[in-house]
Amino acid sequence: MPVVDVFDKNKTKIEEIELKDSIFSVPTENKMTLLSEVIKMQTASWRQGTHSTKTYGTISGGGSKPWRQKGTGRARRGSLRASTLRGGAPAFGPQPRDYSYTVPKKKRKAAMRVLLSERLGSGHMFIVKEFNFENIKTKDAVSVLKGKWELKEAIIVGGDSEEKFLLSVRNVPEFLFVHKTQLNLYDLMAYKNVIFTEEAVKYIDEVLAK
Repeated sequence: MPVVDVFDKNKTKIEEIELKDSIFSVPTENKMTLLSEVIKMQTASWRQGTHSTKTYGTISGGGSKPWRQKGTGRARRGSLRASTLRGGAPAFGPQPRDYSYTVPKKKRKAAMRVLLSERLGSGHMFIVKEFNFENIKTKDAVSVLKGKWELKEAIIVGGDSEEKFLLSVRNVPEFLFVHKTQLNLYDLMAYKNVIFTEEAVKYIDEVLAK
C-alpha cells in the first residue's frame, strides 16, 4: 500500500496515511483511451442540444404546384421549397436532441483510479489534515495555497467541514474546491495538482474500492 504524508494547512508533515493499491497504485500506461472515453461522455451531457432548423413541413411558402406537370419542358416540380432549390428547406438540418449517453460504472471508476494513481505517482497529489478556516478570507486562502504550498493552480477536494475555506477560495480562478461527493474526472483532469483533505481521501478510498 502507498504510504502518503499528511500535512497541516501550512504544509508541515504531521503524520502518514496508507492508501489502497487498487485505487492509488494501478498501472497508468496505455490508459488514455479510457480517460478520453469517460471525459467525452461527461462533456456530451453538457451540450444543450437546442439547435433547430425548419423542415420541409414547417418552412413558409411552396404550398401550390409552381407549374403544370407536363408540357413546359422543365422537370416536374411540386413545390419551390424543396431542399434542392434556393429558399428551400435545409436538407437534414439539425434538430433538437439529447447528446447524453452513459459509460458503464466500472469504466468510470477505473478511469478515476488511473488518474488518481497518475497524480500520486507524479508527485502532484497532496493530503492535508484540514484547512479549518475560522473566517472567510480570500487573502488568507491565497497566502496558504500560493505561499505555503507554492502552488500555481490546484483542485481541492474536501468535505462539509471546509465550508469557510470553500467560500474563501471560490473567487480565485487558479483553484477549484470540489466536495468529496462531487469529484469527477473532468475537473480532476483540468488541474495538474490535487489536494485532498484527510476526510475526503478516506471517502474516495472507500467509494472507489466498491
